Amino acid sequence: MDRKDVIRMAREAGFRDTTTPVVALGVSWEQVQRFAALVAAAEREACAELVVRGTDEPVQTKTLEILRKERERIATAIRARGEK
Repeated sequence: MDRKDVIRMAREAGFRDTTTPVVALGVSWEQVQRFAALVAAAEREACAELVVRGTDEPVQTKTLEILRKERERIATAIRARGEK
């Protein structure tokens, strides 16, 4: 998520002036961007946890082991989206 994305979402959320610090809230755009990044990171982690949930169950067959590894791979990919 870059600055353009945050500004676009702020406008969609009803922010009127997206070019100056958010005086009404007493925060800067840098703080708004940081907040947006933290929210996005928390959502990525929640999604990754949904994928991984249940992978600690005992593996009974080769197919289940492959499925567990694939779920871990997908969760890692979700978490890595924050590094782009």
